[in-house]
Amino acid sequence: MRKLKVEDVMTREVVTATPDTPFKDLTRFMSEHGISGIPIVEGDRRLVGIVTESDLLWSERDREPKPRSRFLEWFIDRKRLAEIERVVADLRARDLMTVEVVTVEPHTSVREAVVRLLRAGVKRLPVVDTDGRVVGIVSRRDLLQPFLRSDEEIRSEIEDEVIVRTMWLDPARIHVDVKRGVVRLSGQIELRSTKEILVELADRVDGVVGIVDELTFRQEDRDVRPYGPTVWGPAPPARAWAQPEHER
Repeated sequence: MRKLKVEDVMTREVVTATPDTPFKDLTRFMSEHGISGIPIVEGDRRLVGIVTESDLLWSERDREPKPRSRFLEWFIDRKRLAEIERVVADLRARDLMTVEVVTVEPHTSVREAVVRLLRAGVKRLPVVDTDGRVVGIVSRRDLLQPFLRSDEEIRSEIEDEVIVRTMWLDPARIHVDVKRGVVRLSGQIELRSTKEILVELADRVDGVVGIVDELTFRQEDRDVRPYGPTVWGPAPPARAWAQPEHER
C-alpha cells in the first residue's frame, strides 16, 4: 500500500527568478505562465525567498503616484528629479520577496503537505531537496488530486491492499462502503487491537475524507496484563546438589 508523496503530484518545471529580477519581469513571468508565485533562487537554484501576486499587488498600492513637491523642484532640476523617481520605482525581487518560506521535501506525504499549506495560509509550497535547492513546486490543486479518486477506487484499495494483503483478514467478514470519500466499515473482527489498526490504515488511504467505524470485536486484548513481573537476567549457575552423590 503505497502512499502518494509530494514528488508524485508536484510540478517539476519551475519558473524561478533571482533577487535582481525587476518588478516588471516578475509580473510578465506570472502572466505568461499562468502562475501566482515565483520562487527566488541564487546560485545552483538554492531557495532564498518567494514572490507572490499578493506581494506585487501590495507594492503597487504603496507606489501610487503622488504629486511632486514644488519644494523639491526648486532645488533639483526636473530631469534629475524624474531620474530619481525612476530609480525608486525600479523595484527588484529582493525588495518584494518573502524570505521565510514554508517548504516541503519530495518524500513528504501529500497529507502532511496539505497540513503545512493550510497552517501557513498559502496557495503553493516550493519543493526543496536536502541542500535547499528548488526541485519542484506544489499547489493546492496538485494536493487535491488524491481526493479526486472515485469511491470505487478507494473501496477496492481498502479491500485488496489493507484488509487482505496487509492485515491478512477474511474480506467476507468485513463490509466496506464508500460514499463521497467517506468510508463506512462494518462487520466483526476477533481482536480489538486488530480492529483499531484496520481503521487507522483505512483512514490513511489516499482519497479518504473520513471513517465511520461500525466494526465490532469478540475479544478485548488491549488491557491484558501478565500474571506476574518478568525478571530478565543471566541464567542461574547449575547447583552442585543436583548432581548424583558419586559424581561430586
